[in-house]
Amino acid sequence: MSEPQKPQDDLLPHDFDGIRERDRDPPLWFNVLFYGSLIWGVGYVLHYHWGPGKTGRDEWKSDMVALQETRAKNATGPLPEDQLRELSKNADRIARGKALYASAGCVACHGPEAAGSIGPNLTDKYWVYGSKMSEIVDVIAKGRTSPAGVMPGQTMAMDDITNLTIYLVSLNRAGAKPGKAIDPAREKENPITY
Repeated sequence: MSEPQKPQDDLLPHDFDGIRERDRDPPLWFNVLFYGSLIWGVGYVLHYHWGPGKTGRDEWKSDMVALQETRAKNATGPLPEDQLRELSKNADRIARGKALYASAGCVACHGPEAAGSIGPNLTDKYWVYGSKMSEIVDVIAKGRTSPAGVMPGQTMAMDDITNLTIYLVSLNRAGAKPGKAIDPAREKENPITY
């Protein structure tokens, strides 16, 4: 006959089909993994939802902006109007366009604030060749000759022409500045509304 087992402190007072349950603490590795997961989860939420980290949607948006920038930089011809309009609020491109405005010689005809001197005022709502960004790119790239004067075409890269266009549109959005009066025979009211 077998001897009865001695009661142990960690055995619980119930059994099921002869199986007795022990009351023991989980192993150390399990506790470290569990509490480490909790700390990591709190850190994740703080970083990605309330901190500087980007969630999936934010990261996708920034990737799309970077893709547009890359396409614009590598483009050999003018970009479509919708892509130009997407890029038109990019502060970095506006700053690059501002630097180009001074270095490309635009200041000589349009003045330091683009309010016009020899050339027309670029800050008002009147345009000679249209106010769409693709039309502005075309005028800068190819130039124009008319009885009133000559707008020379620029030999810079298409990305630079795009940046210059973006800067001019940003100036126009900022509001009209007093400058050269409109020429009703040439200029038509065509405000930038995008």
